[in-house]
Amino acid sequence: MAQPAGQTPQSLPYAPVPNQRRHASRHRLFANELSQALFEFVGQLLPTAQELVVKEDVRKLLERLIRTIEPESRLLSFGSTANGFNLRNSDMDLCCLIDSDERLSASDLVVMLGDLLEKFHVKPLPHARIPIVKLSLDPSPGFPSGIACDIGFENRLALENTRLLMCYAMIDPHRVRTIVLFLKVWSKRRKINSPYHGTLSSYGYVLLVIYFLVHVKNPPVLPNLQQIPPPSPSFKGEFSSLQNDMEDTHIDGYNTWFFDDIELLCQRWRSSSTETVAELLIDFFRYYSRDFAYSTGVASIRAGLLKKESKGWQNDLSSSKFNDSRERNRFCIEDPFETDFNVARCVTREGLYQIRGEFMRASRILAMRPRALVALSQLCEEKVEDPHTAMPPPIFVPPPLSVPPHGNNNPARSRGPSPSERLSLRPEFLNNGRDSLREPCAAVPALPKHMAPKRSQWTSPPSPEAPASQHAVFENQLGEALVLATSSILAPERNGPGGSSDSPGNVNNSDEESRSGIVETVNPQVQSADLNQVHLFAR
Repeated sequence: MAQPAGQTPQSLPYAPVPNQRRHASRHRLFANELSQALFEFVGQLLPTAQELVVKEDVRKLLERLIRTIEPESRLLSFGSTANGFNLRNSDMDLCCLIDSDERLSASDLVVMLGDLLEKFHVKPLPHARIPIVKLSLDPSPGFPSGIACDIGFENRLALENTRLLMCYAMIDPHRVRTIVLFLKVWSKRRKINSPYHGTLSSYGYVLLVIYFLVHVKNPPVLPNLQQIPPPSPSFKGEFSSLQNDMEDTHIDGYNTWFFDDIELLCQRWRSSSTETVAELLIDFFRYYSRDFAYSTGVASIRAGLLKKESKGWQNDLSSSKFNDSRERNRFCIEDPFETDFNVARCVTREGLYQIRGEFMRASRILAMRPRALVALSQLCEEKVEDPHTAMPPPIFVPPPLSVPPHGNNNPARSRGPSPSERLSLRPEFLNNGRDSLREPCAAVPALPKHMAPKRSQWTSPPSPEAPASQHAVFENQLGEALVLATSSILAPERNGPGGSSDSPGNVNNSDEESRSGIVETVNPQVQSADLNQVHLFAR
């Protein structure tokens, strides 16, 4: 074909070659199929309504018993029990608060409560870092898996931490909860979720997800709630009064401020990220397999990527302080509020090697782009500790897909709650069951009192009767705060030549190869007949 006059071949407009278009199309198809599989898979691992009712009855029973010792006490749920990241048959985490100046010490309460709860299997731990009582109930007809419960005392930081994670889950429940809950199952199956054995706790993986969605993704999927300041006190009353109230956001000397008015936040902001949950999961595994600076970096959802040196968390093996292999700060994740506490402090050298190896393995599996069911089966295949002594595990078969493709209006397949309805923290978060990742959150329903927003007096708009100038000031300051809270500080690092060079291995796939490669594999052990033998691994 003749070229236009004066136009060289190099100056012709760029047009993607057929291979590239085909690769991109296959990637989109794989991402959509895997996203639907993840929704369905995680949806079937959520607690049943009956389980939630039984656990609430147990909490009320325990609260009544504790009040025979301390009448002014309250027993509140926290952790995954309250923040939306709990799986079926998961343990209960409860915190006892005593609203009285004259009260027993936490260690004494642990001992007395252990003597009182004779109907339970009880193990008091009065000298733990946070004194707790571990108890369990045997299986019963109403709860065939039994109940395991940890009761802590006066751990108010943990309650605020739970509220923070719950707020992040409420902003984008479809994507955030799906990734977190899948990783909890995946890490358990791959034997990398036990601090006792030198790997990472489930709480640590939750923080890695939020850090990734806030500070690594560009545009960010979540705003940084700890970086959204309260509005100017000029229209909220006397400044001295506000300062006194703000002291309530400090617990044990730690600043627990974060923007908790999620209903207002969702009215004024939503992420411009359109990536599916599968695309985010692929990038999550790739980032932590090759890009995160394990030897020098600290993952902080509060402040982004910090340096170990700035925290005093270097791997100083010559110091007697670090003689214990569990205290070498091999992996560093800053607690959101207790900023001098390394959540990954228990990760040993071997534990870190296993964790990074599993991130790399998952990244390789997803880069091969097998069928969605095969991908989930391979990702969650149970790891055998010693292949010479242990029997090979059964093939992990995820639940069959039942989510209709987008646009399918077949009424026969639309009965009952959809996977995304079950993944929202409560059904009210969805509008008519729509499954769009770009939908802003709906109005936030009533929450338990200890989980409800506490700072609306500082974050809510002026009253309708207030002068227009006050409304303008509020909107301007909130807008500036959201810009600050959604600045992706790690985007240049991800696109640059940096990244961690201390990995035990490398993922030899570029972003383009990982996202658009066309290699497909089929596990011959996964047959269609096996799909009827679905096993849920939430226990």
